[in-house]
Amino acid sequence: MHETSIALSILAAVEDVFHDTPGARRVARIKLQIGMLSLIDPEALRFALRVVSRGTPAEGAEIEIEMIEPRFRCKDCGYEWEPSHEDIKRISEDPELSTLVHIHPDALVQYLQCPRCGGNRVEIIRGLGVVLHSVDIEADGEKSARQRDASSGEG
Repeated sequence: MHETSIALSILAAVEDVFHDTPGARRVARIKLQIGMLSLIDPEALRFALRVVSRGTPAEGAEIEIEMIEPRFRCKDCGYEWEPSHEDIKRISEDPELSTLVHIHPDALVQYLQCPRCGGNRVEIIRGLGVVLHSVDIEADGEKSARQRDASSGEG
């Protein structure tokens, strides 16, 4: 379960924000953005975060997760597009392709063609990785929202 290693990285970044906040008492909320192409199970990540945060200032924090849809750009004509839900379903239900994308998401572009010009020089511009979007810290007498990019890829 690589969600646990991701949770540990997120927790380290959250603790950095916590320690950089004067008068910080506890972490109230953690907001994450997860790229759909990362094929990370949001509930498994939420569970892993709850487990690894036990005994830390982030224990019991609300965990908000926003899934980010992928977006591609053709390097030949510059056209940008988002895959259809059928395309995403086809990728996620194909055991070989979904495993490849899970291990090496950038490999997906080898299977894509630009819908406008038919070119095969495609890049992923959104929908990979995990981004720590913001951390809400309860501090002495106030609640402060701190933003911190602790990405393990782009959102």
